[in-house]
Amino acid sequence: MRTLAWYGLVVVAAYYFLASVALRWRHRRGVRVALYDPPSGISPAVAAYLWERGVSDKPFVVALMNMASKGWLKIEQGPADYLVSRGDASPQLEDEEQVVAKELLRGSTSTQEVCGVLVSTLHLGADPVCLSQLFTLGRTAQLVRGSLESAVEPELLSAHFAWFVPGLTLSLWCFLAALYADLDGLGNSPPPLVIMSAVFVVWALLATIKTLPTTIYKLKSHLPGRTPRPLPLVKRDCMVLIMLLVALASLAVFAWLSSPMFALQFGGFLLVNFVGMVALRAPTAAGHALLAKLNDFRMFLAEVDSDRVNRTNAPTAPSPVLEKYTAWALALDVEHAWGEQFTTAVLNLSAMATFGSGGPEHGRAAAEIMDLHLR
Repeated sequence: MRTLAWYGLVVVAAYYFLASVALRWRHRRGVRVALYDPPSGISPAVAAYLWERGVSDKPFVVALMNMASKGWLKIEQGPADYLVSRGDASPQLEDEEQVVAKELLRGSTSTQEVCGVLVSTLHLGADPVCLSQLFTLGRTAQLVRGSLESAVEPELLSAHFAWFVPGLTLSLWCFLAALYADLDGLGNSPPPLVIMSAVFVVWALLATIKTLPTTIYKLKSHLPGRTPRPLPLVKRDCMVLIMLLVALASLAVFAWLSSPMFALQFGGFLLVNFVGMVALRAPTAAGHALLAKLNDFRMFLAEVDSDRVNRTNAPTAPSPVLEKYTAWALALDVEHAWGEQFTTAVLNLSAMATFGSGGPEHGRAAAEIMDLHLR
C-alpha cells in the first residue's frame, strides 16, 4: 500500500504537469506583427493581472503607475522612501484605479488633506491608529485584486477547478492507502497532536505560497540580461524561508508522532497539490487570444521603448518621466528600472501588511525595508 501511494504521487505530479501544459499550449499560425497600440477595452492593470495569472499584487502597482502617467497621482522618490500625492483629478480612471482613489487616498481632493490622513502610515509605533493605517495599503491591494478578478475571471483567466478534481481525488485515495499502511504507528499517538501537527504543516505551506510571489519577482531580476541592476533582497524575504522551516519542523513533529515515511508522503501530496493548483491557473480561449495581442504589443515596446525607458528612469531617479505606455511596459515585464524598484517597495509592504497582525515587532520589521510613504 505504501508503494502504491508513492506511485500515485508520481502519477498525480505527472497529471498536473501535462494538464498545465495542455491548458497553456496554443499553436500560433502566421507571422507575428508588432502592434503599435495596446489592445482596446483593457487597462494596463488588467493586462498585468492576466500576464501574471493573478499570482501577485503587481497589477496594483501598475494601476498606481498608470494613474501617475495620467497625472492623477504624483510619485517622487526620496532617499529611503516614495512620496505619493494627489495630482490633477480630471483624467478618467479605470475601475481598479477608482478603488485606489477611494481607499488609498480616501477620495480626498486636496494634497494637504491626503498628507494629514496618511503621513503616519509607515511612521510606525505602538499607536493603534498608526498601526491600523499601515494596513490601508494591504487592504487597498486586496480590493484592487478583487476588482481585477471580477473583470478577468473566469472569462479570460480560470482556475480550471474541473481539471483539479481528478488529481485531488487520486491524491486522497493514495493518502488513504498510505494511512492504512501506517495505522499501527498512528494508533500509538494522541489523535489531537497528530491533527494539530498536520494543520500546522498545511498552514505553513499556505503562508509560504502567499509570501513567495514577491521574493520570486525580485529573484527574477538577478537573472542574466536584466537591467540595470538586481533588485535588493530585504529581511522581509526571509519570511519565505522562515515559513518553509516552520512547515518542515511541523512535518518533523508529524513524522515523530506517526512515521517518517507517512509524513514524507503526506508532505509530498500537499506540495504536489498546492503546486498543481497554482499551475492549473491558465488563460481561457479568449484569454489566449488577448495574450497573443499583448505579446505583439510587448514586441513593439521591447524593441522600441525598452532601452529608452530604462535609461531615462534610473532606479535612483528622484522624479521619473512617466509616459503614456510606462504602465504598459511595467505590466508586460519590459520596464526593468525605476518602475521595477517601485514595484518591489510596494509588494514588500502590501505582502507584509496582509500577512500578519500588527504590533511593535511588525513595525520594526517594516522600518528596516524601503518604505512607501503615502502623503
